[in-house]
Amino acid sequence: MGIVAKGGQQSVRQQAGGQSENPRPDYATGTVYHETVMADGTRVFHHQVFDRGQLQSWVQDAEAGPWALVRNGDPFDLFASELAGPDQVEAVQIRIGTELLMLPPLDDTSSDRWRELPKIPDATARLKFELTGSPVGPLALEVQYRNGAREVCEVVEDWVELQPDSPAYGAPEMHVVMTWRNYLRMRSGEVTALEGIEDGGLVDARWTLLLLLHGLLQEPAYVDIYRELPAVPAELGWWGEVAPWIPKRVSF
Repeated sequence: MGIVAKGGQQSVRQQAGGQSENPRPDYATGTVYHETVMADGTRVFHHQVFDRGQLQSWVQDAEAGPWALVRNGDPFDLFASELAGPDQVEAVQIRIGTELLMLPPLDDTSSDRWRELPKIPDATARLKFELTGSPVGPLALEVQYRNGAREVCEVVEDWVELQPDSPAYGAPEMHVVMTWRNYLRMRSGEVTALEGIEDGGLVDARWTLLLLLHGLLQEPAYVDIYRELPAVPAELGWWGEVAPWIPKRVSF
């Protein structure tokens, strides 16, 4: 597990999400389906086939695939490398069959079940949670726990100083970086939070705080809420990691 030196969120973002070369992970193998909504409303269906992170083919389809990453714009728009804010995340959806889903973590942040978490005295902390390799680029989340309750969790443009009326004002802070793929695996139960961080993530926090966070995530109510969230196709989990290295194209 990497331990980040104190020095601001930008250094963390560069280390976790700004590699200069494609790591070409073996798990980045499979077919990723896309649905692009053009400015005139036309929908373009297409899919990409990858082998260990390398694009093998990119083909336009006559009809919709079984699932798709749904985005506005042009099929050949360059992948965004800047920190994505709420508007960029809300503009993208996942279609599974005919059902349209919010792009995670919006389904997580908007769940109305977080009030079910049990009260844990003194379990108060602020978490600056960063997800790298998402389909819209790196994401920053503001998460605040007070007495075990997750009172704030939202995608933000960047982190700011907390105000006195904030739930975690004056509480210890953590900065955790995890890949979007491992975030999805964590909430489905495939990996634990610590395993998700250890595999390609970074942490800037005291170990006692990290263990506190791990304990909260293992609470039965927390686990139950996570397991209830929609499952995302595994291929889409890693697409954002290899998308920055897809060669630029102007036609299929």
